[in-house]
Amino acid sequence: MKDDLKKEVIKCICGEWTKPKIFHIEGFDVRGSECSKCGEAYLNGEDAYKLSEFRKIKDAILEGKISKSGNSYVVRLPIDVIKALGLKIGEKVKLSVKNPHEIVISV
Repeated sequence: MKDDLKKEVIKCICGEWTKPKIFHIEGFDVRGSECSKCGEAYLNGEDAYKLSEFRKIKDAILEGKISKSGNSYVVRLPIDVIKALGLKIGEKVKLSVKNPHEIVISV
């Protein structure tokens, strides 16, 4: 991610050049840049889009579905969750059982 920061240098609306920066917003590392003169911040478009998708589903109650594949059971997740978290097929996640009615999936 740090190598990509060189691309984040842009000219600010005040006329100064910005400096690359990683912003920590709601648990996400968002690439961008900040003007040292006026303090204006600019976010990377791709990272800002992921943050926007996350905000759409953040407090929503979404439904998954239990399926079977061979001898294993599968939890199917809504596509909105996959997009918002940037998950890929085959990516591993961690599961923890909090109580008889709650499972937490960590990415």
